[in-house]
Amino acid sequence: MNKAILVDVDGTLVSVTDFDYSVFDKGSEAVSEYLKVWDKSTLDASVYSEGVRIVKQFKEMGYTIVVLTARGVSCKKYTMKKFKEMGIDGVVDSVWHRPLAWEGKSSASYKEHMIKKLSKKFNFHFAMEDEDKNIAVMTAAGIRVLDAKTWW
Repeated sequence: MNKAILVDVDGTLVSVTDFDYSVFDKGSEAVSEYLKVWDKSTLDASVYSEGVRIVKQFKEMGYTIVVLTARGVSCKKYTMKKFKEMGIDGVVDSVWHRPLAWEGKSSASYKEHMIKKLSKKFNFHFAMEDEDKNIAVMTAAGIRVLDAKTWW
């Protein structure tokens, strides 16, 4: 297994796009309509150049770059467009978005589930993350975490 780094998106590579979690109480049609607008608005997020620099540096050191985001699958085309804008579309090896079954559930529980699954395929030496609960999940999995809050 190749050595890998697990990378978050919002709050790590780009600024966080505000999300109204109360939409999940309004039914699936309201969620669908809200996500259409929110997904596109992620393109307006500010780029954290230090996070991008670190990702590129890990790639130069031979690490596999695995992105694990709590963004839903409906946001994938916008994530990839933003990566292209940031100049990392050719650097990232694998991108995992939250499937519909996990919408409305905590980022930490989704990431914990995915880390267990992805660890069968990738040897995670490091992670880049900004949320404390996610950092705790990654640390508990034996991954050394670079806290993205240090480069905001």
